Amino acid sequence: ASGGITTLILTWQQGTDLPGVLSGALAELAKHPNAPSQVQNEIKRLGNNNQTPSNWKYLWFLGDAEIYQSKQDPKGYKQQSISCHTEADVGILQYDAPMELTPNTLISWEWRIDQLPSDIAEDTLPTHDYLSIAVEFDNGQDITWYWSAELPAETIYTCPLPTWAHRETHIVIRSGEQGLGEWQPEMRNVYDDCIRALGSPAANVTRIWLIANSLFQRQTGDCEYRNIRLSSGEKELLL
Repeated sequence: ASGGITTLILTWQQGTDLPGVLSGALAELAKHPNAPSQVQNEIKRLGNNNQTPSNWKYLWFLGDAEIYQSKQDPKGYKQQSISCHTEADVGILQYDAPMELTPNTLISWEWRIDQLPSDIAEDTLPTHDYLSIAVEFDNGQDITWYWSAELPAETIYTCPLPTWAHRETHIVIRSGEQGLGEWQPEMRNVYDDCIRALGSPAANVTRIWLIANSLFQRQTGDCEYRNIRLSSGEKELLL
């Protein structure tokens, strides 16, 4: 196989109102009958004004996907939630959460998944599209809990992607369409799941992740998270 990429680089004078100039330039370019589809896509992206949730950051080597944003519950829920919209893209959002891993370390959260990015089992490379929450450990491993389209709850498997198989393990905690579109509370004992998934416990939790992948089947996934808590004894983090 062969292929190529053509890149156009635009430079601007220092002090230029870049968002305004860029929006105007793209709007003019979009009027051209042969304007590529990426022009409209970029106009739409600039108009979204997505803000990365406070104290969260994107995994650097996947980049700032702009698929997560803070959202205030219209019913006046006491905390902001984090919404996610993924469509033919991928993003991992991370929150530093150092905490010793003990037998009573728990992670809990509420989520509402409106649309899963896969209609079939996600445990193969061509179908590995999913929405999940994960913990990263100080040994470089991570466990990610997700809602599967077909796989039974409590299914455990290593990531089917070759570059992630050595570091990531998936645990299915819900399956099928029942409950989609409704807020669901979750709680997992991180220590127990670490033993079940990895064979032995790590020493510490280092980060909480939110993962969204829709690259392979190029479908859409929509979900929202709130009230994410990591606790161990008397120590608790509310994200």
